[in-house]
Amino acid sequence: GSISGHSLVAAVSNAGGIGTLGGGTFQLEGLRKEIREIKKLLKPGAPFGVDLLLPKVGGGARKTNADYTRGTLPQMADMMIEEGVKLFVTAVGVPPKWLVDKLHSAGIICMNMVGAPHHVPKALEAGADIICAQGTEA
Repeated sequence: GSISGHSLVAAVSNAGGIGTLGGGTFQLEGLRKEIREIKKLLKPGAPFGVDLLLPKVGGGARKTNADYTRGTLPQMADMMIEEGVKLFVTAVGVPPKWLVDKLHSAGIICMNMVGAPHHVPKALEAGADIICAQGTEA
């Protein structure tokens, strides 16, 4: 589950914000189901977003990093496009450029949460539209 479940996301969006679902713990079909619950509660045209945890994994990454998407990031991207997500947020790493390009081609805004100033250039190189400073140095 998520602390920002479908009811809270829809309430924020319906009030004029962009409610964002914390999707880091969901597998593909669970995320799709939660998005559909959001859409049932939304006013027509109200935007919403999805936040995924995308730490670097593999070569050069910390051994403690995990692939929270369990290898389904391409399918999650397709699903977010199909379901009409308007904002994609990522934390705990910089999104891959291919992902940002794909989401941009579908009109989805991409935000990268960064914990230190030296992460900003990497986020901009990946194509992030919005940089959100977070953490103790923010």
